[in-house]
Amino acid sequence: MDLREDINRIKEVMGILNESSIKLPLTVTGSFKGDNGDRTHAFQSTNNVVVGNMENIVDKKLKEVYNAGYNPDITDLKVTIDLDNKTTNWSVTIDQSTDGNAYMGIVTVGSCCNGSYEERADGQVERMKTWNADPSDHYLIDVLQTTADGSSKGNITIKGGKYKLKQHFYKYTKDNKKPHPPKNPEGKLEKYDAPQDKKTEKKDNTNVSPPIKKDIKIKSIFDK
Repeated sequence: MDLREDINRIKEVMGILNESSIKLPLTVTGSFKGDNGDRTHAFQSTNNVVVGNMENIVDKKLKEVYNAGYNPDITDLKVTIDLDNKTTNWSVTIDQSTDGNAYMGIVTVGSCCNGSYEERADGQVERMKTWNADPSDHYLIDVLQTTADGSSKGNITIKGGKYKLKQHFYKYTKDNKKPHPPKNPEGKLEKYDAPQDKKTEKKDNTNVSPPIKKDIKIKSIFDK
């Protein structure tokens, strides 16, 4: 947990982090350069070296939205890759989830080469689903790729270069980040306030009158 997340949690507890500090939808952007085809699509890292850091950047923003009381979702993804200049730009749109899930992360794998790029990209997906959460908790965002005739498929723009690309993007939920119960059945953007613990009321017996005792008559031997 980093300092920014610690501060957000403190703000949440104090009631400072609310709908006035989170405006949905919001867009997260990033850019990175690679010195070869492999690094050009290294949205997070390659060979244990961080390049684009996209996953960490988006994950932190998803946590911030979640800590503000919303169930976050990734609703849009755009990518532009300039293979001649080896530059990649991306943008992710985050909004309130409408399916009841709280999406807490993004993860991506792919391949950029001249050979069997599609098979190499597809072959990484199942292993990728074991990195951050249960495989069944992963949901496809999009598959971005170039086609055989050089055109693009998905919300991606590829300029120049001689490589072919296929990239899978998934979002996922986490068991330790349960969705917030919906506050507004119409799905309007409203902050969810966690229910407060009810205080136990102690009975005040200060002004309570003692119980009335019934008079018990004792028959005396002198009574006739």
